[in-house]
Amino acid sequence: MSWWATAPAFAGAVLVFFGPGLVVLAAAGVRRVALVALSAPISMSIGSCLAVVLPYLGVGFTPVSYLLFSLGLAAVVLLARRLLGRNGSAGLRSVRRFGDVELVDNRPMDGNGLPTWVRRLLVPVAVAFPAIIIGSRYIAGFGSPENFSQTFDNVYHLNAVKHIAETQNGSALTLGNLTEASQAFYPAAMHDLMALVVMMTGVSVPVAVNVGTILLGAVVWPLSCVFLISRVIGYRAIPLLAAGVLCAGMSGFPYLMVAFGVLYPNHAAIALLPAALGLVIEALGMTPERRRTLSISAGLLTAAVLPGLALAHPSTLLALLAFAGPVVAGRAVREFRFRHGGADRHARPVLWGVVFVLYAGVTLVAWLKVRPSLAFAPWTPFQTNARAIGEILGSAPMGATTAWILLVLTVAGIYVAARQFRDLWWVLMMFVIAGVLYMVVSSWNLGWFRTFLTGVWYNDSFRLAALLPVVTLPLSVLGAEWVTGRLRVLGTQLAPADHSIGARRRLPAARRVRQAIPRLTGHPITAAAVVLLLGVGTQGGTLAGVQIRMGEVFALEEESPLLTTDELALLERVPDLVPAGDVVVGNPRTGASLVYAVADRQTVAPHIFGDRTDAEQTLLDHWDEAGYNPSVCEAITDERAFWALDFGDKEVVPGDEPYIGFRALTDQSAPGISLVAEEG
Repeated sequence: MSWWATAPAFAGAVLVFFGPGLVVLAAAGVRRVALVALSAPISMSIGSCLAVVLPYLGVGFTPVSYLLFSLGLAAVVLLARRLLGRNGSAGLRSVRRFGDVELVDNRPMDGNGLPTWVRRLLVPVAVAFPAIIIGSRYIAGFGSPENFSQTFDNVYHLNAVKHIAETQNGSALTLGNLTEASQAFYPAAMHDLMALVVMMTGVSVPVAVNVGTILLGAVVWPLSCVFLISRVIGYRAIPLLAAGVLCAGMSGFPYLMVAFGVLYPNHAAIALLPAALGLVIEALGMTPERRRTLSISAGLLTAAVLPGLALAHPSTLLALLAFAGPVVAGRAVREFRFRHGGADRHARPVLWGVVFVLYAGVTLVAWLKVRPSLAFAPWTPFQTNARAIGEILGSAPMGATTAWILLVLTVAGIYVAARQFRDLWWVLMMFVIAGVLYMVVSSWNLGWFRTFLTGVWYNDSFRLAALLPVVTLPLSVLGAEWVTGRLRVLGTQLAPADHSIGARRRLPAARRVRQAIPRLTGHPITAAAVVLLLGVGTQGGTLAGVQIRMGEVFALEEESPLLTTDELALLERVPDLVPAGDVVVGNPRTGASLVYAVADRQTVAPHIFGDRTDAEQTLLDHWDEAGYNPSVCEAITDERAFWALDFGDKEVVPGDEPYIGFRALTDQSAPGISLVAEEG
């Protein structure tokens, strides 16, 4: 299958990931950047919450139910908006006592002196630039649209998408480990939307997952970053352009979550995180345009985005709580400063101080309670503090090559934030929090303090490395704006005093050229061009390592760790051999359980982990005894497990207890069992 043949799948994925949110936000009156950037986060909330509710109503989770509910929700939002507007200006004045109902980018953009046509192009370029680069890197790394990550996590992820598409039940409350015996909570938002793509377009599960992953990394992530920068630095042309072009040059995200793991839920959640953080910043009145005016609209949108973020991955919601802590503290400090400085007698420093204390308490409780079991958390520190700090500043986590341009821009951004410490200290603190978490997990000794800080992420350096770009980006953009600003100042200082055309014509040609350089340097279009060049410069050797890793993880070869070429070829023959409704047993650690996602046949153990019923465990431990063990015969008949896949003893992740029910298959010594197909 060629990538061109995936065009219908991409079209379906765009509709699934953006359509509902776009309709609902348009009905709410959201416009410009916010309309597009928040569509995917809102769609994620709609899809994942709907998947939880529908089983209680006896309704299937399908593209039709998803579309109808979204249209109904948009109609309700539009009706509420009209009713609020019809109730007169007194009601709106009452609302404005507590906050503004407008979003920042529902107002005109500050074009930094750029011509109108250039200003209108900058945001599309800011999204198209990273979309092309990230999308191209993903496509190159995946190889074929039908390839999949050869890592043990993917046994679950691919089968989970298949399970949702087949059962039309995508509830995160029961997705668990995909069997009746192991129903439990698992963040299902990403799986829900990708299952809708499978149902809508009919493509295979691996194709749908690859297409959805590209869309999240190459489109949702850049839009989310642009939205964040519009709130931290301002709704201005140059910062928005810098946000887009620089977000494609950070190896920590989006590439690392696909090259390692593969951690699809984290990948989806972190792609939404900048947008959620930007909404919190605006809701609290910390954007440059607001300066302490609360935003009711941003607050409501934050509440709408949070369910999707939590159901994509709860650890990312905790990351949001951590990063938003300095924002809440910043608001409290501002209230104190305005009150005691005499600038605003209506400031409420005590109220905001209490809000911050309550917020810190809620965050602490969530930090202690919302964390996974560390039974499967083998990651240990691997470097020194000094090296960790260098990786943080150089946007080079997990041993990547230092991103020199990002290093310079980040240091410049730290300088700018330090110069404007009174207004931007909370931006620095977000960066410090993420940096400390990464430094502790990657370089501190094992102990309770390391687990307290980083156990939310399984004490895994990769997961925390992926959070760094979210808070590094604002500093890098500040640095990029400072660089372009210095160029403009330099151009102004060096420009000739007499700007008349006649005066310039009287000068020698060489001198006219020398004097044209400062004018060119100071032109706003030059600033945009410099930002684009900086973005291109970030694509050097920094990303080479993670690109190579991605290609290795997705390569389908004779000795691939999860499924080899022969094993995949055999799986593709299974539908012609095994009747629909029959069950195939196999060792899930050898990749045999992917018979469900790849060949559309049920399996006893659709995930490497999970609880088993007595019958399921009997099959896994004694299936090859069917010719002489009556209890095994009974289990086989009850489960219709007449078939087995023998992929040898090479396991993608070795287990403590081997599955012994397939040992006699290798030499075909098991009575009552016959070989029906083989590859290689």
